Amino acid sequence: MKKFLLSLVAIAAMGLAAMAQTYSVEPAANTVLPKSYSNYAIMSFTFNFDQAVTVGDVTSVKLMKDDPVTGTEITPDDDWYANTSGNSVTIWGADYDGFTCFFACEDANYYLVVPAGVLTEDEIVVEYYGMNAPAPADPLEVVGGDPLPNSVLPQSDSRIVSMAFILEFNKMLTSVDASNVTLCEEDGTVVAPSNEWMSTISSDKMSVNIWGSDYDGFTDYFIAKDGTYTLTIPAGAIETGRATNEEPIVVTYYGSAPTTGIDNIDAKGATEVARYNINGQRVAADHTGVVIVKMSDGSSMKMIVR
Repeated sequence: MKKFLLSLVAIAAMGLAAMAQTYSVEPAANTVLPKSYSNYAIMSFTFNFDQAVTVGDVTSVKLMKDDPVTGTEITPDDDWYANTSGNSVTIWGADYDGFTCFFACEDANYYLVVPAGVLTEDEIVVEYYGMNAPAPADPLEVVGGDPLPNSVLPQSDSRIVSMAFILEFNKMLTSVDASNVTLCEEDGTVVAPSNEWMSTISSDKMSVNIWGSDYDGFTDYFIAKDGTYTLTIPAGAIETGRATNEEPIVVTYYGSAPTTGIDNIDAKGATEVARYNINGQRVAADHTGVVIVKMSDGSSMKMIVR
């Protein structure tokens, strides 16, 4: 019982760590800047957060052309200012009359650079295009995580599994909307958190923690069954530089060790007849670790089962 309570405390602590701000920006990142007469773009950018934020010194904000670090800085006539409304913050460059500045928008890439401490703990870099959006780069893909994709879900007493999934991507993330994420059993049954799905992007922007919250704001949990689980992030839920999830991202997990092709038949028609551990003792099909699989044709192979 004590061990079980400690597990719940650990799950709850994860929920507290995950409660950080997420945001979207207008104009949307990685889009062509809207322009008025003679291709002039307005120096105004609105960040919409999921909760109220404290605004720091916005005079350190920069709008850069061609490169966020070494490019040409586009400065307002006066300075950068910020207006807040609810959970939204508008950062805008003023002219000498107190109105919003415009700038001549060329066929180049532009970067709004918001230093760490102004809106979030980390620096925000939002990329825009002056004229034509570039061709899409490589698609957004999951390259790792915790639990690892295609692995057995880590379980505590009574097969309890934390409803928290860290996904590592091949591209830097801008924002993640986890509100429509779904976790399903292999028969399509939806495993829903008590409250809602939430997300927290890592400081290096290369991974996201997607977690289901309970009604107290902590990480929820569920009882794992045998079979396959799929975590699905719908199309359009992730924004990132020049690579978006135009298609849903589906990540597979298992409630217990999955059946492999070795259990049935191989390319030569041989079937599995027994499994042994490295000490030569016969083990069950769901035994984890290094196993030696004996086939019906007399051959054998070594494999690692996780």
